Amino acid sequence: MDNNTNKNDSQNKKKKLVRISLTIFGLLLLAILIWRAGPQVVWENIVKAGYYLPLICITALFWMLLQSIAWSIVQSVFQKVPVMTLFRAKIIADGLGTLLPVAANIGGEAARAVIIKPHSPLNEGIPGIVFDKTIEYFASLVYLAAGLFLSLIYLKIPQKLKVSSLVALGAITIVLIIMVILQFKGVYPIIGRLAGISRRSRRWFEQKEASLKDFDRNMRLMFSHSKTGLLVAFLLHFVARCLGALEIYIIIRAMGWPASLVKVVFISVFTVIINTAFFIIPGQWGAAEGGSLLAAATVGYPPTIGLSVGLMRRVRKIIFAVLTVILTSAGKRKEKLATENHHAR
Repeated sequence: MDNNTNKNDSQNKKKKLVRISLTIFGLLLLAILIWRAGPQVVWENIVKAGYYLPLICITALFWMLLQSIAWSIVQSVFQKVPVMTLFRAKIIADGLGTLLPVAANIGGEAARAVIIKPHSPLNEGIPGIVFDKTIEYFASLVYLAAGLFLSLIYLKIPQKLKVSSLVALGAITIVLIIMVILQFKGVYPIIGRLAGISRRSRRWFEQKEASLKDFDRNMRLMFSHSKTGLLVAFLLHFVARCLGALEIYIIIRAMGWPASLVKVVFISVFTVIINTAFFIIPGQWGAAEGGSLLAAATVGYPPTIGLSVGLMRRVRKIIFAVLTVILTSAGKRKEKLATENHHAR
């Protein structure tokens, strides 16, 4: 038992070291981008756009609200959860994605299930979140495909960039198909086969067997949801993705540059593809800003404009991270008061 504990601690330390190393790498990449683009020019662009920061934040909050409404539709298969509770969970999840050195926003998504636990137990909350993310990914895929199609028609995109974008789009499609198959077929039989590899994994599987069966049963229940409801959830996620492009439009216009719809959509699409490709970097530090720089330069903007767009979006994320700390602290204080009142009775 002690050997297993020591082994797990060693593995956790290695994983933590890798995540921290990747975060440092991303921050160094970001510093290099700023230094090469020209710190003074980048700063001047950010100051110009800074006056529009409230509008930028409101735009982001609005798309999170739409995503929360979509999530509430999905979660209603089990029981209704207040939209504002889901909205709060979305904000905290986004903030944790910036605060925690965890790749692919895993920490934030896991927090969503914990936050709504008083309204929906984990065996319902987790399948709801997984299914909601699947719909979100599908809406993103449609948005990316449409945006890339328009960009290839109306913009002069370098051949290498075309090929890499199409390859990334294909990879996202494959991952989405695998996600749907796993949800529809169930993870229990697959994990059961893999668990036979070692005695330790078999013991783990036997301990989690009931939970895995419950998860599969609830996931299949999600597929029986009202088709109209799922369509509405998809449309809400699609509009939310479009508002991401609106955010870029606002930032470019705030810096005094013209912003055509096709160019803005391409920057939005390419940045999402880069973020997906570099999911291993926690928070996509450096990668998101570099993708924004490359996309903007491709459609004719100075590199400083693209980098400034990425940095302004990063500033908005940091603001939401601060908001996450405030909401989390307020939630803990509320729980503490409720506990004290309960004991007082």
